[in-house]
Amino acid sequence: MLTLMRRGGFRFYVKSGSAQEKPHIFVTRDGDTWAKFSLKPVSPVLNAGLTRNELTRLQGMVADLEPQLLQLWWEYASSQGVKPQAEKERPSHKTGPAAPQPVLPGQSPSSDVPEPA
Repeated sequence: MLTLMRRGGFRFYVKSGSAQEKPHIFVTRDGDTWAKFSLKPVSPVLNAGLTRNELTRLQGMVADLEPQLLQLWWEYASSQGVKPQAEKERPSHKTGPAAPQPVLPGQSPSSDVPEPA
């Protein structure tokens, strides 16, 4: 387990292998009770013994800390060889013919000028 931060009596951490899942964190106050939160969007995934009030409070804390927690999670994931989602979705820069453009109603396939009505 890697502790990302401590706030308000809680420890925010990730577990080994967490980088293979969507961004999420675990939060505990005493090691016996804990919760797992997804970070995009912030929502509780699992609750192991926290009261409803604690879970609600933690969800607010995670939402407030989301930018920091996401950055720390991606730093951890990168150290495990996982690329950030934005990098995975970037198109490759291959050279070659341009992709065909869709033909809109009123356009001929070889012209960008609308046909007269």
